[in-house]
Order: sequence, then C-alpha cells, then structure tokens
Amino acid sequence: MTILQYKKSSFCYNKCNLNRSLHQQKGGIFCMNKQKWLAGLTAVLCSAGALSCFPAISGTVSAAELVSNDFEVNYGGWYGNADAVALTAEDGIGHNTSRGMSVTGRTSTSDGASAEKGFYLSGGETYTYSVWVYSETAERFHLSLSCADLDTAQETETELTAKQTRAGKWTELSASYRAPENSGEFRLTITTDSTNDFVFDDVTVTGKSDSSEVSAAAAEKGLKDEFADYFRVGNILNGGTVKNSTITASVLKDYNSIECENETKPDATLVQSQCSETNIGVSLNNAASIMDFCVNNNIAMRGHTLVWHSQTPLWFFKENFNASGNWVSSAVMDQRMESYIKNMFAAIKTQYPDLNLYAYDVANECISDDSNRTANNGGTREPGENISGQSPWVQVYGSNAFVEKAFTYARKYAPESCALYYNDYNEYWDHKRDAIYSMCKSLYEKGLLDGIGMQSHINADYDGFSGVSAYTTAMKKFLSIGCNVQITELDITMENGKYTLQQQADKYKAIFQAAMDWNKNPSSDGRVTAVCIWGPNDANTWIKTENTPLLYDTNHQPKLAYTTLTSMIPQSEWGDGSNPGDNDKPIEPNEYGWYFQSTFEGDTDSWEGRGSADVLTSGRTAYVGSEALLVQNRTAAWNGAGRTLNPKAFVPGKEYSFSVNVEYFDGDATDQFFLKLAYTDANGEAQYATVAEGTAVKGEWVQLANKNYQIPADATNMVLYVETAESTNNFYLDEAIGAVGGTSIIGAGESKPFHLGDVNADGVINGIDLALARQGVSGAFSSNAASLAADVDQSGSVNGTDLQLIQDYLLGKITAFSKSSAGSDETNPTAYMEHVKNRMTEYAPAGITEEKTGVSYGTLKKYQYYSTTRERNVNVNVLLPADYNENETYPVLYALHGYWETEDSLAAMSSARTMLGNLNANGEAEKMIVVFPYIYTSKTKEACDGLNLENSLNYDNFINDLTNDLMPYIEKNFSVKTGRENTAITGFSMGARESLFIGLTRSDLFGYVGAACPAPGLTPGTDLSMHPGQLQENQLKPAYQMPNLIMITGGGKDGTVGSQPSVYHNILSANGIEHLWHSVSDGGHDSSSVQPHFYNYLRGIFQSKK
Repeated sequence: MTILQYKKSSFCYNKCNLNRSLHQQKGGIFCMNKQKWLAGLTAVLCSAGALSCFPAISGTVSAAELVSNDFEVNYGGWYGNADAVALTAEDGIGHNTSRGMSVTGRTSTSDGASAEKGFYLSGGETYTYSVWVYSETAERFHLSLSCADLDTAQETETELTAKQTRAGKWTELSASYRAPENSGEFRLTITTDSTNDFVFDDVTVTGKSDSSEVSAAAAEKGLKDEFADYFRVGNILNGGTVKNSTITASVLKDYNSIECENETKPDATLVQSQCSETNIGVSLNNAASIMDFCVNNNIAMRGHTLVWHSQTPLWFFKENFNASGNWVSSAVMDQRMESYIKNMFAAIKTQYPDLNLYAYDVANECISDDSNRTANNGGTREPGENISGQSPWVQVYGSNAFVEKAFTYARKYAPESCALYYNDYNEYWDHKRDAIYSMCKSLYEKGLLDGIGMQSHINADYDGFSGVSAYTTAMKKFLSIGCNVQITELDITMENGKYTLQQQADKYKAIFQAAMDWNKNPSSDGRVTAVCIWGPNDANTWIKTENTPLLYDTNHQPKLAYTTLTSMIPQSEWGDGSNPGDNDKPIEPNEYGWYFQSTFEGDTDSWEGRGSADVLTSGRTAYVGSEALLVQNRTAAWNGAGRTLNPKAFVPGKEYSFSVNVEYFDGDATDQFFLKLAYTDANGEAQYATVAEGTAVKGEWVQLANKNYQIPADATNMVLYVETAESTNNFYLDEAIGAVGGTSIIGAGESKPFHLGDVNADGVINGIDLALARQGVSGAFSSNAASLAADVDQSGSVNGTDLQLIQDYLLGKITAFSKSSAGSDETNPTAYMEHVKNRMTEYAPAGITEEKTGVSYGTLKKYQYYSTTRERNVNVNVLLPADYNENETYPVLYALHGYWETEDSLAAMSSARTMLGNLNANGEAEKMIVVFPYIYTSKTKEACDGLNLENSLNYDNFINDLTNDLMPYIEKNFSVKTGRENTAITGFSMGARESLFIGLTRSDLFGYVGAACPAPGLTPGTDLSMHPGQLQENQLKPAYQMPNLIMITGGGKDGTVGSQPSVYHNILSANGIEHLWHSVSDGGHDSSSVQPHFYNYLRGIFQSKK
C-alpha cells in the first residue's frame, strides 16, 4: 500500500518556462535521460505558500512506508531507462515467488530500471530505501538516487548502496539517506556492473510521516466536486509537473481526469529499434510516473493520441522504418497502425490494469483549416511530410480513409469502458465544424466513435471568431449526432493584455455554463462528459506565459477565472468528484411547462437543416425579438429544419404541446406548411407523422400548433421538423416550443382564409374589396395579405389591371382569376443571353451617370462585418436602392475592386449609384442592392504591399470570406432575395478575375457572372511564378448550374491587362461555354471600360422573371 504525503512548499522555483509557439508542440517530451529530465525540471513552478489554501489537519508523527511497489498489479511508475530496456512484471519470479519485475534488453551497464518518486519525498528528511534484487548470475548491484537542487536545477546522483550478490539468490539492497534541504525530483535507479538480465521486487521507501500533512488536498473540495453531477473536470500533467507537489496537490483538489501533455503521443511511445513490419514497438516509459500517480490517487485518465499528422516520427511511414526511405503502401500502413494501437492498449492493460482509462483520442486534427479542402477534398489535410501542417497519413492513404480504420482498430483493442474520441482545434469554425460533424456522424452511426473532443484553444473575446455563440453552436451540432462531447484542451488566452481578467473569467464561465445547460436539458442522447483545462498554471502553458490563459497564475495562485467558476454552483449543491454522475436525472419542464424554447436570437438552438437545406439565424424578420431561423437552399419540399427530441423529456406514448411560427417571402401568395415528427418505429422503419399544419400567406406569420399531440408509443430517434407541401421557397421559423401536454402556447395563430380578390378576408368578393384595392393602389394596404389578395393577376404588383379584373369579376364578365403570364419556369441561359445581347451597346449613353431632376437615387453607406476568414472586422460599402423598404426584398450584386484598391474604388469608378438610379427610373434595370467589399483577404496583413504571388493569393482567398462571412452578413442584415436567381457578381481588373473564379466555381450561388478587364492568373499565364493559375484552362467552366448570364468586357486600349480579357473569352468558347463578349474599342483600364460594362450588365441581370 502506498501512503501519500503532501507538504507545504517552503521554496519558490521558477527558473524558466518552456514556451511553445506551435500548436503541434503543446509541451515538451519528457524523456528519461539526464539532460531531458533536467529540462523538464526547469519547467516546473513550486510557489511558496501555494498550499496555504488547504486546511491543516492535526495529527501525530510516525514511521510510514511512503513508497511500496510490489508489482502484484501495477508497475508503480518504474520504466526502462533506455529505449532497448524492457520491464515486464511476471508471476512467480518475484521475491517469495510473488510477481516480480524482470529487466531485459540492456546494452550498457548504465541501463536499468528507474522510477520518479519526488511526489512522495522531500529534501532534508531521512528515508530508508530498500529493494530486493535477483539474477541467475553473480552480479554487483547498484541502487542510486538522483536529486536536483530546486534553486539551480543542478542534478546530484548518489549511490545509496552497492552489493555483490550470489547467483540465483534474492538479496536486499538497503540504505538510509538524507538528501539536502533544498532537494527535489527524487529518481531511483537500479543497475548492475554487467548487461545481464535481472529481477527486482518489493521496493519501499520508509520515513517519518506527519499525519497533519497527509491528504490535505484530497480532503478539500474543488472543481471536480462542484461539477460532479454534470461532467468530469480535468487537467494535464507532464514528466516535470507530476513531480511538483504544489501542482499535484492542486490536481487532487480540483480534477478527476488527467491527460498526458505529450507522454502518450506517438513520438513518446513508438520505439524504432523494436519495430518490424508486423509488430510495432511501444513504450510507456515517458508516461509511467503520470499513470502511477493516477492509479495511486484513483484519478481517471484520457489517452492522447494514437493517430496524428504531427509528433509522429516520419520513419513510421517509410520503408524499413527509415525516414529517408520511400513511403509505404496503405496496406503496409494498415498493419503498422493496427499493431501500434493494439500494442498501446496492451501495454497499458499489462502495466497499469488499475488505471481508469475512460477515454482516448484515437485520431487528432485530421480536418484541414482550408475551406477549399473541406469543400472539395473531404476535409483532408494536404499530403506530405509535416512541414507546415501536411499529413503523412494522407500521403500514404490519399484521403482520410485512415481515420475509420484507426477507430476500427481502437474499437477492437480498447477496453470496453474506454470511450473513443475524435479530437480537433478550430472546431467552432463553420466550414471545419461541418466537416468534423459529417465525418464523426458517419463513424458514430457505424458504432466506431463515442465522442468528439473540442480542443477549445480560444481567446477571451466573448464574441468574434471563437466567441461563445460560434462555440456553443458547434458544441450543440456535435451533440446532436447523439455522441458525447468532451472539452479536451481548454485555455482562454488574454493575448498579452489585450483582454482583461474579467473577460477571461466570463468566457470560462460561459463555456462551463453551456456544458451544464446542455446536460440539464439535452436535445439528444449526447452529453458533455468532461471539461479539461490544458495546463496547471500560467507558468506551465504551451503558449507564451504572458498570454496567461489558465485558471492559476505563474505563482499557482487562483485567478478570477477560478473563483468565478467555483461560484457558479452553491457549495451546498456540490457533489462527490470521486464519483462523478452520469447525468441520467429526468428532465423537468420550466415554470411555464416548457421543455424547450427556441428563440433563435443568435443561436440555432440545435435546429438543423434536413436534406440540402441550411439553417442560420437572420435579422430580416422575427415573430418575437430581433431574429428568426432562416431555412434556405432547399431543393425538395421535405428539405426543412428539424430538432432532435430528447426521450428523457419527450416520452413515447405521452401527450405534449408543440408550437412553431412560420413566415416566408418568396413564391406564391400562399404556401402550405407542416409540423411533423420523424421517428423510427418498433419494426425499425422510418415514420413521418403530422403534428400540425397550416396555410401561410406570403409575408405573414402563421402558427403551427397542437397542444395535445401523443407521441407514438414505439417511437425512437425522434425529430420534430417543419416542411412545406410542394414549394422549395426559403422560410423562417421563430418561437418554437415543446411543452407539457395541454399547455396553451401563444403564437401568431392560424391565418385567415385567403382568396384572390377577397381583400378584407371576409369570405366574400364584393364592392368593398374593389374599394379597398383602389385605396391600396393609391395609398397603402392594411396588410401584406390584403396586398396579395388584390394582386389578382399575381404579377407581383397591384395596379390598374387588377382593379379592372376585380370589376370584371363583380360584373360577371369573368368567373375566376387566372395567373398572368409573367411567371416562368427555369430560365434558359441561351435564350436569356440572346435577349441581353440584343440590348447591348458598346458604350454607355451620355448622361447616364449624371444626377437628374425628379429621379431618386440610392444610398451608399459604409458598414463593418466580422470576417472569420481574416479574424477581424472589415469594411464594406452597401448601395441600397432609392426608397429601400424592409418589407420588400431585393436581389444582390457583389462588385469587386481591382489590385491595390479598396471598397470605395469601384463604387466611384462605375458611378453605380447614379447610373442605377437612372436605369431604375427608366424601367431598364431591377431595383437591387449593390455590395462593394474590400477583397484583399489575409489574417496577417490588412493591405496589399506588392505585386507578387503572395498578395495575389490573398485576393484569391476572398472566395472564403465572401461565402462564409460577407454573404451571411448581407442576408442577415438587409432585406434580400436569396438564391442564385437573385444573386450576381462582377468586378474590375483583379476583382474581375475573382468574380469569374467565384462566379464559375460557385455557380450554385451566382446566377449572373460579369468581369470588366479581368486580370491574368485565373488560368496559367506565361509567368508561372506570378500566375500559376487558379484553374486549368479546361476547368474554366461552371462547376454547377449554368449561369443565366456570363459577360466579359475588354478595352481595346487597355495597357494594363492587354488582351487578357479576350484570352478568357477564347477559353470559354473553346470549352463550349455560352457567354457574351463585350469589346469597348476605346476602353482603357479605367472607367472608360468599367462604365460601359456596368451599363450593359446592370440592365442584363435579374431579368429571369420578366
């Protein structure tokens, strides 16, 4: 039995902090040799008085075994002190025929067995050290002790005893020794004068123990107890911090989960010299002291990690295990991966069977940060040697196929109680989040994955890129799969003083609160089962100490973040951290009888798109508050939005009340909506039951509600969702509520019966309706429904034609209203472009850019939006049409400036404000919103600083900003028509190159593509170092649907890009892509080409419904 002793620290040690600048190097590998052992020591901080927060326990001083290793079950932290040395506990070979520890594979007399015992011992005390040793040959054994001065880090090695032993006889090595007062980091080593194998057993260290110092930390409650009813709270240890009594005492107080910082990663566990094609050598030497600590203190462990592109030796992927060799085949890599995973789990089971290995990161950081790769390459990293994030795994497999194989092997060999996790960073970034979701959902459904690890390396900004909203959205999305989530590497940087302690505390609290809230009222079977901090204090962090990201400061004193967390739950409600709960408590409704209320104020609240549909919060409309849930990109009527129902709240066979409010703006005057329940029945068949239905009038909210809906008794996998009868229009949801059966929920109510001509909705068409229609034409209608009813020819506007038709109906001249021929089906691009071509002119007419009396012009205003692609706020100019009305919707044109320019440049050069105002007044162009963005897109530079490939690539990066950040911002904050039929893009010079690239590669988003004087580089140019080409020539074509309009303008006197526009024209022609070529004879690289382009393009776009 091991008796643990915790002492107040009487010294201060802070020689240096091993800061790391790379994400892949979170902590240094602690290899057990003298140099690296001392390096680990210098990273440890022991603060004077740091244990003053722990209560003293009065007691007596007595002799005690402070260390006792008999190897009957666990290895006690002992390891071979060289790669070739193997330690194996075997039955029947020990002292008194018990289980003993054999030492084999020694190649030097210094090779032997070592163990770190600094956790149990301290300087200035006399201890008696004892070990029994055995060899089949006569040997001279040595028992030595290495200590380090805690001020200087100077190591001193002392031979405690040496003894000649007889062959085949057990002999005790024993000695008493008092290390200097300021000693720490006690390491015992057993060697002989030969390289022969030997056995040792029954290691003890005996000394005086003051019971007032025993287990003080363990007696005090901390974070592990506060959150025990919700999830584990964890931290990390490394080879240095595990020997720091200040840190380990804090661990015992606050945490019930420990992870090795680096000691179980592949480069710390793979043994090259012991590898063959079918058997991979592994070692737990680096992790031994940490596993021993966890076993002795009954702390659960997370394993980290098995498969990773970083910190995995290159030789592992090469022939003959030679880093300079050729890459092996995927079949060979399958064998190596399986053997490594098998041997790792076997080693843990053999050496530390009592270790509670409750979770393991099977695969780590396999999804790329590059949105192009998440969109087009399945999220894989780039293949190759890991120089700047490339993946040797992808190099071998060609894809992320290795991930499923890793989980398959892990499921085969891991203990049944060990949950298998996929772990990643930037996991809240929307495109990366979605790629992680898709991969993990597939693995979960195959029974291979148990959870997702959210690394959570974030800053203290409550909003922004890693803000609470983005973070919790990702958490809920992952949990909606049904798998668990663990927050695995949480640290919240203050970025060297950019953020305050209060901001840091608020962010920590928000993360913990989000995990608690979900577990209190989950919407799926998934739970947050652990929240783990990545570092014990600010002196031991993988990022620079001045960023102060952790709960304890450099002196290991609790910070505001720590005290804020410990104030979240009243102490009277704290649990027992040694026995964390499983969160199986029944879910109770709130005081209103509601189990959930989805308000969609900045949060999708676990609602997800079904089929091709996407969901996001939008400020365009709301039934209550300022935002609603927008459901868009639907390609079928069933593509709607759904929310998983938690069976612990919604019990099959019982009645519940459900309500949701729905609104839409596009399409016909009315639309039929359904609130349904998808579930799996007792036979395993998918079923879809109607909960409520209703007819919505365009622009009016309608409530879908049923206060007494009985869930089928055999239902499982329940999803509540909204869909339409036939249409694929975008629509909005708000105030979705699930409640106790019989609960009345206030909402928009049912819509009134709608009939064309019945303007006042009284069920009769008469003279009153005609009078109201006339009043509406000359003034305003009382509601959107009244306006739609008056639009009897369904042309989209109420005018004299409608008044005449209503009068004809009243006179009996017609008996019904029929839809006018204004509507059309899918646009034919050939016919569309022919129509535009017939109206084109070489130049813009004189006066088209001049303001005229009696004409209203739009408003050009500068806004800011947050760009996750650039990680900062970015300017954008938005031109709103004259008499802009939030109750109407408008198509959107994105206009991109040239090289060196800004968001102001093209707005001025094109004179778009006056030109569009005049065209609108003449009825030649649709009213539209024009967006002039700043397209230079870089995280590190705000402006272009040279004409070179690096800067060109930053312009090319705008596609990510546009699709991920700017378009959602515009759609959320302005009254826009969505869909490709209502979205256009054009540009000038470099912006024209980008508009062609974006418009063609994302023709699913843009129905109209223009380019004025496009710059070279879209396809490979003569100067490949500057113009390697975004696309090959045969790729210059729409990636999705054919745009209704593609128009390229070139200037005959353009001395900047020369004939490049005609080059693109010729390539498109060679590829068989219909487009319009617009040549301006006297046009230069300026407004003389841009204004003719805008004149023709503005008149040509958004005409598909005419």
